[in-house]
Amino acid sequence: MEFSSFVKELLHIGDDFRIAKIERHTDSDDSFIRIYLEHHSDYCQVDGIQYKIYDYAPERTWQHLCWFEYPCFIVCRIPRYIDIEGKVKLLEVSFAEKGKSYTRLFSSHIIDALQTVKVQNSVATLFHTSPYIVRSIMEAAVSRAIEARGDVTDLVTISLDEKAFSGGHNYATILVDSKKDYVVDMTEGRAEKDVKTLLYCTTSEEKLPQLERVNIDMWKPYINVIEEVAPQAIIVHDKFHIVKKLSEAIDKTRRKEVKTEPLLKKNRYTVLKNQSNRTEQQQLIFEELDNANLKTAQAWHIRENFKSIFDILDASLATKLLEEWMRKSIEKGLNFVNDVIKTIQNHKQGVINAITTRTNSGRHENINGRIQAVIAKARGFYNFDRFRINVLFYFGKLNFH
Repeated sequence: MEFSSFVKELLHIGDDFRIAKIERHTDSDDSFIRIYLEHHSDYCQVDGIQYKIYDYAPERTWQHLCWFEYPCFIVCRIPRYIDIEGKVKLLEVSFAEKGKSYTRLFSSHIIDALQTVKVQNSVATLFHTSPYIVRSIMEAAVSRAIEARGDVTDLVTISLDEKAFSGGHNYATILVDSKKDYVVDMTEGRAEKDVKTLLYCTTSEEKLPQLERVNIDMWKPYINVIEEVAPQAIIVHDKFHIVKKLSEAIDKTRRKEVKTEPLLKKNRYTVLKNQSNRTEQQQLIFEELDNANLKTAQAWHIRENFKSIFDILDASLATKLLEEWMRKSIEKGLNFVNDVIKTIQNHKQGVINAITTRTNSGRHENINGRIQAVIAKARGFYNFDRFRINVLFYFGKLNFH
């Protein structure tokens, strides 16, 4: 095979162009290769119609995959032609998308690398390009995939949850398909109008009669929206969210009690952990706190007793135990815990639904954990659109190729 034909095949540039020349540029700061292409015919074919070349656009450059250790660029003047309406049109080339400064093959490899490395700056370094180009490729890939996916019409069980993406000050609402375990989409904010917009833009439907179950926390705007757009759906306030609130109540109790109980100092995690996760030393300290009947230890027992209710298989018995747990817990007079219990009382049916349906938002929380890792690597996102693109890229199960 002739060398130029061999290189052309490697480049995936199609049959309309040929290699005119190859140049290697080397200096003290930078080294790269330029591959110059030229259109090899006086005519071009568009949608089955042959047009005579009118002229050539100014020279353009596209970044391509590295050739050995050298960054590689394709350089070409693209032909223009006059269409049947008499308008001058630029020929769309097969090796690059319209308006992009990189080739399709380069974009494809960047996408594959991002899915493995998950750090844009690192991928940019690997491919001798800029973080801006990497981000541009990610954004374009997500936009294409979302458009190709179209409306989501098969939502049966979902989770709605909030996620802080900028130092805890800005929130996004994340919609997860609990059955298929992927992020469907997300929106900035957590008000009713935000959630309505999210559901409508995802499904193009104002009502969602196909929804059977929705896992959400006790955030009133989420509840209001579901009751409006899917009144038939079972609302579930699962164990994870309530245990989280009870854990926060334990910590608030500890912070108040530590002022008079020195033993609680530097033992925040001792009183928050499950017994099975404590070290031997932590367990000895907790037993000492428990024997002293400290309010923090009482709050811990209340949380653990609540968790045990979810082990009961009989729905009727579990419901009775929940009522008894609330009554006995309130009698302890622990203010922060009682605030949580009052919230549970106001949303008791959702908690009972969690017990009786044996469901939880475990998949959503697993995704939340992975999203948090991406946020940590990016050191936070100060722009919601970038946050959304990253989440959908990694957790949206989108088809990018």
